[in-house]
Amino acid sequence: MIPEANTLIAEFGPMVNEIAQLIYDRLVGDLGCAPYVKTIYIGFEHGGEMVAALYPRAGAVEVALALPEAAESPLLIDATHLTWRTMPVAAILTSRDEAERAVPLLEEALNRVAQGTHDVNRAPEHFIGRVKRGNSRPRSTP
Repeated sequence: MIPEANTLIAEFGPMVNEIAQLIYDRLVGDLGCAPYVKTIYIGFEHGGEMVAALYPRAGAVEVALALPEAAESPLLIDATHLTWRTMPVAAILTSRDEAERAVPLLEEALNRVAQGTHDVNRAPEHFIGRVKRGNSRPRSTP
């Protein structure tokens, strides 16, 4: 893991560190994404396009993904609160098992970006008012 990423996740405890490391290893080591760190997240790009953004949280890791808005998984929520125009959903991961179950979602996000089939690009108007209302909700059926 790049030093800046280690620094970002260091304060969140062993479980968050383990989950973040697993996601990082899959996206960078296995899938070939380029990592970088901004103030509150670790970004993962392929060919200059965003594939995912990892946000460490107290007790969880939130990973915004380049998937369609209609993507379904028990791990996914609407990610309007993160304001990524090309990443409309996020996986909330609270255990190693959930992180491992998220791997196919990471692979799908990378494939969509790498193959040029990811066509989500929300208009700025999509975010007006929605973020303040906390409109995140599960994206799948139980």
